[in-house]
Amino acid sequence: MTRDTWQSDVLAEETHSGGLWSLILLLALIGPAFSVALVPSTPARVALAVAGVIGLGAIAMAAAGFQYRFLRDGVEVRTLGFKLRSIPKQAIVSYSIEPWAFIRGYGIRGIGSTRAYVWGNKVVHIKTSTGEVYLGHSDPEKIVHELDRVTGFNLAGAGEPTIDAVTTHSSGTHQATVGARHKSGSWFLVLTCLMWVALPISALEYWDGWDSFPPHMAVHFDSSFRPNGFASRETAVITGLGIMGAMLVLFTVVCLSARAWKPEAAWVALLISYIVVAILWYANHSIVKFNLNAQPAHSELVGSDPWLPVTHTS
Repeated sequence: MTRDTWQSDVLAEETHSGGLWSLILLLALIGPAFSVALVPSTPARVALAVAGVIGLGAIAMAAAGFQYRFLRDGVEVRTLGFKLRSIPKQAIVSYSIEPWAFIRGYGIRGIGSTRAYVWGNKVVHIKTSTGEVYLGHSDPEKIVHELDRVTGFNLAGAGEPTIDAVTTHSSGTHQATVGARHKSGSWFLVLTCLMWVALPISALEYWDGWDSFPPHMAVHFDSSFRPNGFASRETAVITGLGIMGAMLVLFTVVCLSARAWKPEAAWVALLISYIVVAILWYANHSIVKFNLNAQPAHSELVGSDPWLPVTHTS
């Protein structure tokens, strides 16, 4: 199976992408980027650049997904135009549909002779004479069908049981499963709504300190936490709360969409959302605290510095 495989040798192609994961990875980069923008420093910028390169690569791979090419003499796994693995037809021993646990991770997984290419919670487990391969797909039956075409006969079920084979049809078990999922979904909705508490808390902090704020507030700081950017009280409040509100809307849509379409990724999306919202709340809290505790001061010895913290003594 070479790069210039004749088109007539290709029986079918399937793509397994991780569009939701690419969005989650993108959101994970927003928090660090905001922190560096608020408190810039050379080490932080270097770290963000490294994380950005790695993160953007992962985002591109998740968005493009894994491409499976089913050929007359085997299967190829590709991503971003690069071939990751070839599975010769004669090496395939068995294959079956299995669930994929969240704890096992996503993307390219595995060590040694075992490899997994997964962005979802369903896989086709292929046992070969040289190791094991897991191919993720939202409709694994399609993968099984194409493998049947490659091998020329039905190996599904010859090895491990398929999802249908291991799924219980007991009404009691089914009701318990549905009840557990409903309870989990209720908690997820509650926690998603609870995330919005950060907005009124920040708004109350601005409200309580409004009369004590200087006409122009410090809103941007250098690596020594000395202000180097200022804005009017109105602009500072609108910007601080506006960014938080916009991110809360985005995170809510992402979390609820993940819950509906990619349940295995929903809790990860919610965790990342809480982390970023916590960073945004802390940024607003720090701005409020600094502007309440700092007053314009001038010193003939030190020079003019419009924002020196004032120490209150009794």
